[in-house]
Amino acid sequence: MIRLIEQEQVDDPSNDQGFLEKVSEIFEEGGWLEKALGFEYRKEQAQMAQRYAKSLTEGKHLLFEAGTGVGKSLAYLIPSILFARFARRTCLVATNTINLQEQLLEKDVLSVRELFNRVPGLETIADFKCALLVGRANYLCQNRLSRALMGQGDLFESYQRDEVQRIAEWVDSGAVEGIRQELSPPPNPLVWDLVNADSSVCSAKSCSPENCYYRRARALVEQADLIVVNHSLFFSLLGAGMGPSDDESGILFADDFLIFDEAHEIADVASDHLGVSLSSWSLETFLRQLYNPKKGKGLISKIGRESDLLAIENAALAASDFFQYLHMDTLGEKDRQRLRHSHSLPMEIFPPLSRVLRSLIELSDLASEESARMELRDQAKRIQAYLSDLSEVIEQKDENSVYWLERGGRSNQIIYLRSAPLEIATVLREELFAKDSSILLTSATITRKGSAEFFRNKIGAEKATECVVRSPFNYEKQISISIFKDCPEPQARDRSSYLQYLARSIHTLARNLEGGTLVLFTNYSDLRFCHNELKPMWQKMQRSIYAQGDQYSRSEIRKRVIEEGDALLLGAESFWKGFDAKGSCISQVILTRLPFENPSHPLLEAKSEILHSENRSSFHEITLPAAVIRFRQGIGRLIRSSTDFGDLVILDSRILKKNYGRDFISELPTNEYDVTCLLDLLGDEGLS
Repeated sequence: MIRLIEQEQVDDPSNDQGFLEKVSEIFEEGGWLEKALGFEYRKEQAQMAQRYAKSLTEGKHLLFEAGTGVGKSLAYLIPSILFARFARRTCLVATNTINLQEQLLEKDVLSVRELFNRVPGLETIADFKCALLVGRANYLCQNRLSRALMGQGDLFESYQRDEVQRIAEWVDSGAVEGIRQELSPPPNPLVWDLVNADSSVCSAKSCSPENCYYRRARALVEQADLIVVNHSLFFSLLGAGMGPSDDESGILFADDFLIFDEAHEIADVASDHLGVSLSSWSLETFLRQLYNPKKGKGLISKIGRESDLLAIENAALAASDFFQYLHMDTLGEKDRQRLRHSHSLPMEIFPPLSRVLRSLIELSDLASEESARMELRDQAKRIQAYLSDLSEVIEQKDENSVYWLERGGRSNQIIYLRSAPLEIATVLREELFAKDSSILLTSATITRKGSAEFFRNKIGAEKATECVVRSPFNYEKQISISIFKDCPEPQARDRSSYLQYLARSIHTLARNLEGGTLVLFTNYSDLRFCHNELKPMWQKMQRSIYAQGDQYSRSEIRKRVIEEGDALLLGAESFWKGFDAKGSCISQVILTRLPFENPSHPLLEAKSEILHSENRSSFHEITLPAAVIRFRQGIGRLIRSSTDFGDLVILDSRILKKNYGRDFISELPTNEYDVTCLLDLLGDEGLS
């Protein structure tokens, strides 16, 4: 129920028909998934597996919304692995969260292998090969580590030398995959940058699978039937031009086929990785790694000529002046500023950086050791990339891109120069959906009003077949929904009463709950205000309160919230759509505001201008559909299993007072009668 209150999812399987029949045989009621593994039959899961298997044989793209609890991972993994082995093609699964990657590799893949061992006729493919593909920079290069150990006096400060020793001890004690995620605490990024495999030093000529973590991983990827990758790396590789030769079909690998899980994320991730993102921190850190005049340390501290060291010192000063100008004169009091005209930013940074580039090229030509020569050439390529990105943004070279500046980082002092394609759909349509490879896009939240039209247009997948299966959870019994009628207007000029109401309501709702509460915000300023207000009270109660961006990483927060069971968690942005914690540790989700995007964001602003010129509404065509989908994603944080129960609280009374509120109410996870009655109650004018 919804309460309005004041404040309180054959025989020869190698041919298409045999393949389809085998999939049906596995997933049907009383089929092998039940008989071999004892898994519960879910008709929604069977529908998804059978429909996806059919799209593979037809070579078509498929959009599939599978509600929470359908078991979509097995619904696509089993058909995919069967098809990969029978058709001798590579399956690529792209996910957005580490949690899902771990679930796939450490749980679901093992279940599929056990299943195939028990199904007559499939025992011979139970040895299918699976590999995790992560970026080169995640792997340790033992050659670079050895060089760092020998030259650490020139490269590192004392605390960094301790970190190099810690990494060496980790290797000696038996690092498994040799990726930084194995190290706890995580390695110092400045040190890791000088020992990772993202370097020409780590090459097929000098490294082999026998002595190199990255080469070993590459060998596994090249032999794999199933490759798991994250969205960010996928679009980075796509943007870098990785792919099969022109006479081969496929997207990243020859004759591959692709699955996007958590597909609701791909438009944003693609925009981030197919545009420019250059930060003041990365450029200034890069120059200090080359040579730090205050410490006398750096990559070229011993081999650089006086003119080379001076060139780096001058470049560092020029970079500092450049970013200070952007901070004070261009951004001023704003955290984000769209760049509307080319050549509107200072150009003085280019000559000093170009001089460093020339120095690195000259030093690489003079180097006597091959490894030193390669290292210097790598650094030259990096500064060339910085120059290219600066030129791209300042000259605004692509008329189909949007350019802007923004502040970021924990203390909001890092300056970013960014660009993104104005229409990511155009890029994805050409780079993904025009290719001769079947693509499955699946998520629990890609439809609005039962249709994926907004999502398919957003990503350029207009020709994809669309299917939906609802969650098998009994939301009527598992969830209680409360909507606050009297919350002050969040956009009022004086927001003090709203913020006090917010903090007071959150405290009252969360403290009386035995389990944990997740509060979802749409901006960090409101989150920080509530955290500062509530922290003393929760410390007094001896209960934990966590805030995104405050002290712990997202994975550490999740671990602590699950362990403690009754914490208060304040989150924004990514917590709306990717935070997964089953059980009573999230017994309540509070939505502080309807999740509309900031209309002043440069990308949304540019799209809105185009629609306005065509006499179309950006609110109804972009802002509202995107907000409704995120609203569904936020609600989805509450019920993560068939045994979860919890309260959904909506504090934003605009859902009752504004006409667009009906779009949100119609997506609430309860029975249709409740929703219909509430909509009837609101009428045309809303409920005040």
